Amino acid sequence: MNRLFVVALIFFFLIGRAWGQEDTVEKITILGHVKVEDGVIRGAIKSREGRPLSLDQVRDDIRSIYGLGYFTDVGVDIKSMPKGKELIFVVVEKPSVKDVVIAGNDKVKLEDIREKVTIQPRSILNLDKVKDNAEQIRKLYFSKGYYGVKVNTKVDPLEPNEALVTFQIEEGPKGKIKSITFKGNDHIKASDLRKILQTKEWNLLSFFTQSGVLDEDVLKNDTQLLGAYYVDHGYLEVTVSDPKTDLTDPKGIRIEFDISEGPQFHIGDVDFKGDVLTSKEELFTVIQTRRKDIYSLSAVRKDVNTLTELFSNHGYAYVDVTPEPSVDRPNLLVNLTFNIEKKKRVFFERIQMSGNNKTRDKVVRRELQFTEGDLYNVTALNESQNRVRRLGFFKEIEFTTSRGTTDDKINLDIKLEETNTGSIAFGAGYSSLYAVVASASISDRNLFGLGYNAMLRAKIGTGGYNDLRLSFTDPYFLGHPYSVGGDIYHERVDFFDTYSYEVTGGDVRVGKELTPRWMIDGMYKLETLDVFDIDRFADRRIKEQEGKTMTSAITVALTSDTRNDYFAPSKGAKTVVSGTVAGGVLQGDNDFLKGIFGTSRYYPLPYNLVLNLRGRVGGIDAYGGTEVPVNEKFYVGGIATIRGYEYGMAGPVEFDGDPLGADYMLVFNSELIFPIVRELGLRGAVFWDIGKGFDKWTDVTPLKTGVGVGLRWFSPFGPLAIDLGFNPNPQKDEKSYVLEFNMGSAF
Repeated sequence: MNRLFVVALIFFFLIGRAWGQEDTVEKITILGHVKVEDGVIRGAIKSREGRPLSLDQVRDDIRSIYGLGYFTDVGVDIKSMPKGKELIFVVVEKPSVKDVVIAGNDKVKLEDIREKVTIQPRSILNLDKVKDNAEQIRKLYFSKGYYGVKVNTKVDPLEPNEALVTFQIEEGPKGKIKSITFKGNDHIKASDLRKILQTKEWNLLSFFTQSGVLDEDVLKNDTQLLGAYYVDHGYLEVTVSDPKTDLTDPKGIRIEFDISEGPQFHIGDVDFKGDVLTSKEELFTVIQTRRKDIYSLSAVRKDVNTLTELFSNHGYAYVDVTPEPSVDRPNLLVNLTFNIEKKKRVFFERIQMSGNNKTRDKVVRRELQFTEGDLYNVTALNESQNRVRRLGFFKEIEFTTSRGTTDDKINLDIKLEETNTGSIAFGAGYSSLYAVVASASISDRNLFGLGYNAMLRAKIGTGGYNDLRLSFTDPYFLGHPYSVGGDIYHERVDFFDTYSYEVTGGDVRVGKELTPRWMIDGMYKLETLDVFDIDRFADRRIKEQEGKTMTSAITVALTSDTRNDYFAPSKGAKTVVSGTVAGGVLQGDNDFLKGIFGTSRYYPLPYNLVLNLRGRVGGIDAYGGTEVPVNEKFYVGGIATIRGYEYGMAGPVEFDGDPLGADYMLVFNSELIFPIVRELGLRGAVFWDIGKGFDKWTDVTPLKTGVGVGLRWFSPFGPLAIDLGFNPNPQKDEKSYVLEFNMGSAF
């Protein structure tokens, strides 16, 4: 009985095992694919050979294969095999793209459109990608001002299983943004809000600046800029809705921003916690944020930077200053606490530089305001970077710091990319004075990589003008912080009808840096002046100078240079004040006093515009009963003073139209520089010059005016400058316009 029970139990156990046994995936087969590789499809399948069959997993596999985007249909067939099941996935491929056709584009280049099209021939057709490409083409047209554009798509089936994709473009007229208005701005002027927007209304300068064009991405960013501007003025609860764009008339688009300002918050309590250098009272004298001020995020950031710089200048390079605002909504206040963690003091350990293949290390190191072992100082670090930049030897300059061998040491890595400092320059021009003038020069501002400045220049004019000059300067004479140099020159001027003159001489120069911003230079020159071929009708002042005379003079000049770039500055200024004493105790035949003040300032403007304002005033006066030498007078007019006038023609002239030179000079230049092709370094300029050369201050008016346009280009052959100046009110012997240019080649 017991034996029969055991046998029956074993029988039913074996039957149960057989009845409930799971099927195994013995083989996976894929059919129907021609262009899509087998491995791509298998990568989407999670079912595996040799593992149990799961119908849920098979359904997921079908969805995964379909999700690849290459097929219009995916099916599966399950067949029995001796050791399990065979999964047969059957796919129907989408057609491939035979070609992509773009039609209807007359106003936008085909290559610009193709950059936006990601569909390529022989790729699998993806209708979603077709729609996306059409949208990208539409945005491209929008960015160029074609707001009425329509981009239609068409997919034509071809045999065998291919398709032709066509983008049919209806461009429409080019549009302009006519107005940008604001609704709900009760406390901030619309004019102030427009200034911060990247989207601008169309104006007269739009031809150059490309403003007044609608870009949807830029407009969306403008919404965030408006919100940030309001928050920066204390409106912490401001909301700016998406702008309403009226495209009814593409030539006169109207944009409106809807703003809900909310209440304005002010500063409540201000405090410090954590580490302080001396006392909280000292820190309060450093920051600008005060109780009852309007809460401003940018002002708080400035205070954070100020505190960070203060601690960094005491060696705490890794100081962490964190503002912790606490909003008191009932009282509309923001209580502000600056949490300071100064960490360890650090010292410079190693200063390393790379990329200066020509320039010697010492040329860069002598511009640094610190050396190895000095306490870290962020102000000295920034000033050092500016000084290296102002050398004009490098295109790119990057200062980066890294941790030293210990926590209290820091390394400085200076990465440099050198620019061409040597040049072979050629120039040509024409005027009624010079006739045809050709000039050539060879120079190097970093001779032998030692920072020496050397130049050899020659000018020859068919109208009777010759100039030869050799110049050399060592900015650190014998390793000391003194610049020493000299010049040798010879100049002959024969283009005047009533007289000619010749100057031969030389000078010695010594300079010293007084502060990181100011430089003093002293120069002694000794030269001979020979005035000859004087016409009997020449001016009395010319006749009295006939023959050879000697000039012995000392010049002292103060120079300040804060420009941010040697080649194309966009901000900063250069100012020069100089005074010259000739004769007297210095001996010589010519006795005079001469003074010049000049400044040039650069202001960055929106749209990469740069405004350059320049002014110069000068005067010279003879003493001891002598006349001012003709070569020392001020010749106002020409590319260096007032454009639209020939050399010296904006000052006193003789009866026959020859310039006499002036005892006084007053010149003001304003120039707006704008990019034309930024990638090529091509820039344009619009200028207005006003000034005059005169002998008495009572003759300073009326002033001479010149206006015009110019071109600036760092061409492959060197810097090229062209100026076309117009004289709005030409008088006798004055031209209505003057064209001047100069071209060089760098090596």
